[in-house]
Amino acid sequence: MNLRKLLTVSALAAALGVWAAAPTPLSVEAGAHHPVLSPDGATVLYSTIDHQGLKALDRATGSVTVIDADAAAGFAPVFSADGRTVIYRTASTVDGLLYRDVRSFSLADHRATRLAAPSRQSVDLNAMAANTTYAIANYRTIRVVRNGAAQELSPLADAHSYLWASLSPDGSRIAFVEPFSGVYVANADGSDVRRVLSKGDYVSWAGANTLVAVVSHDDGYQVTDSRLVSVNTATGITTLLTDDTMMVGEASAAPCGVVVFSDINGQMYILNLND
Repeated sequence: MNLRKLLTVSALAAALGVWAAAPTPLSVEAGAHHPVLSPDGATVLYSTIDHQGLKALDRATGSVTVIDADAAAGFAPVFSADGRTVIYRTASTVDGLLYRDVRSFSLADHRATRLAAPSRQSVDLNAMAANTTYAIANYRTIRVVRNGAAQELSPLADAHSYLWASLSPDGSRIAFVEPFSGVYVANADGSDVRRVLSKGDYVSWAGANTLVAVVSHDDGYQVTDSRLVSVNTATGITTLLTDDTMMVGEASAAPCGVVVFSDINGQMYILNLND
């Protein structure tokens, strides 16, 4: 281990507590990436590493449903607020240009519906899902929608861009990432901005005051470590949820405390922060 990595890992270990429970592997096929957890934590969406197709794992029964087999179906799908419908897009090319359509899939009756024909326009999938309360990163701004009323915010005056924006379970705060300065929380109107992690990706709420994030480091050429962490936004206490034997890829959480993540090899795992 080089000195730079040693100092980075040592500092991380000193700053964070260690989660006692080991992650449990999920029983799905190898090569499962890009997990997205439903709001109630009951369903896990996942895809291949290149977002080909989209599948849903029912955690209660262990059954897997193939939602779609088309290209890009696994890229950033969205659940309806009740978790019963999945909204997603697939990709196609026309004369060398990329087109995306919009589709919905009912998890109750397995019915697929095309909501919008292929186009080159950007689409807010949450709006297509008829969700009335949510937040999304919109590159230079964060769009916060509460009870159907939308607001475009830029909480950091000097932000390069925003990523992984989301509303807290009670709708009073937003979490977001500024890719060059870290993970932040703020009031839903953009006020009272506080940094809670110096870096992090795939940030989501796992409780009223709990965020999970993937924290990785590199040596300038390749990723050297990648761990899942949680942070209490009220106390600032952060906790390591995985150890250095695992390279975490992406993660998704539900407000009930359930967390699902994939490793770089395409194995998915689950943790319950309330256990």
